[in-house]
Amino acid sequence: MTDRYAVVWARTGAAPRKMGQLVATGREMRFSYVPEFLEQTDTAGLSLLLPPSLWRGRPFVHASTEILPLLPRLMALIPGRNANNIQRRLYTSLLAKRSNVPAPGFETEWELLMLTGHNGIGHIDVFPDDRAALDAYADTGEPKKRIGSRSEFWRMLKEGTDQDFNQEALDIMRLIGPTPSVGGQIPKLLVSIPDKPGWDGSLAEPGTRKIDGVPYLDVVMKVEDPQYRGLAALEALCLDVHNELGFEVPRHWRATIDGLSVLAVERFDRTPAGTPVAMESFFSVYATGQQQVRTMTDAEVEGVGLMLLKLAEIAPIDAAAARLEVYRRFLMALLTGNGDLHLENLAFLGGPEKVRVAPVFDPAPMRAWDRHDLVSALPFYIDEKQPLGYSVARVGESFGLSRAAAADILQALLKATGNYSERVLALKDVPEVNRKNLASRVKSLLARLIKGVGP
Repeated sequence: MTDRYAVVWARTGAAPRKMGQLVATGREMRFSYVPEFLEQTDTAGLSLLLPPSLWRGRPFVHASTEILPLLPRLMALIPGRNANNIQRRLYTSLLAKRSNVPAPGFETEWELLMLTGHNGIGHIDVFPDDRAALDAYADTGEPKKRIGSRSEFWRMLKEGTDQDFNQEALDIMRLIGPTPSVGGQIPKLLVSIPDKPGWDGSLAEPGTRKIDGVPYLDVVMKVEDPQYRGLAALEALCLDVHNELGFEVPRHWRATIDGLSVLAVERFDRTPAGTPVAMESFFSVYATGQQQVRTMTDAEVEGVGLMLLKLAEIAPIDAAAARLEVYRRFLMALLTGNGDLHLENLAFLGGPEKVRVAPVFDPAPMRAWDRHDLVSALPFYIDEKQPLGYSVARVGESFGLSRAAAADILQALLKATGNYSERVLALKDVPEVNRKNLASRVKSLLARLIKGVGP
């Protein structure tokens, strides 16, 4: 196949800037910073592991694989390969209408990147060329439109998209934005909603700041899949629990619209003025630096703690604060039945002056469903000769804590979440079988943890 070329731009508060150039051969992908970007010091680079200061005169080469045909940081700009990804369905339907339909694998992912690789999560944009970039950034001056709760948009989400790509699908693509956040068990869309305490289901395209005098804010909107009925309520509860315990948690809203249960979570990759903030998943950092990491569970919990320490050597991150935060997140995942805390559900936010662990997102307690009854998505060492609490506290050593200090943190969180199971059982929006599954599994694990850290 012939070489393919594209450009990478960065959205900043002042004005978008060209960052670099991409060359893809099918066997590998190369990224190089352009000289004018290297002169800037106030904009984050492509990845935390690819700071401009270390990659000034040489390209970064990524060897293409079936799982990661493109650079890990850029794969995050492409709609995920799961059946309930609305953007993936819409854009692959569009590609199927071309005279030369791209082949599965690298060609399809590349063409999707050209269509969807801008205006998504974070500050990175990808375009076929500079003209396409400038056209995308041009302010048309068109007024933003409000979409009401009784619009065709909600009907389409409820009934799904047809195989034929029609004008209605085109209109919805313009509304929902090109890429969601990380793929998961609930379809996710990028939209704006009124900045009010309650939400009636009205929304607008991402980036909308105000309509008819009403302020709007950007959110990730999650639409509950029928096979996971009650998941939106459970995730909202977990967000509340984290917030009560002092974790940084974005605002969120719940609504039921045309029979759809919806959860809207305020985006934290935007400033109040709408300026993009650099954001990169733990997976992207891992996969950029370690070729053997190819999926979001290809790491041990202990390895995450060590990765944070090493990252501080090249990135402006407070390693001690980051390691403590992630260890506490790991404990909360165990205590709330969130067996889905993997490398894509942890992220870095900010740069180049300061990088930190992003606020809590996607803390859904997936152990409520039998098919997802996993204690931890990331493995950790368990000493079979000791109570489980001992091994979990020992994990803290990889995060810079003494085992005794880690045990104290675990004991405090055990006490603070003592009524969690009762709160789960009280959620009437969740099927009884799932409430009981989750409550029972959490109680069982708590009993095992207490034995290792109790007085």
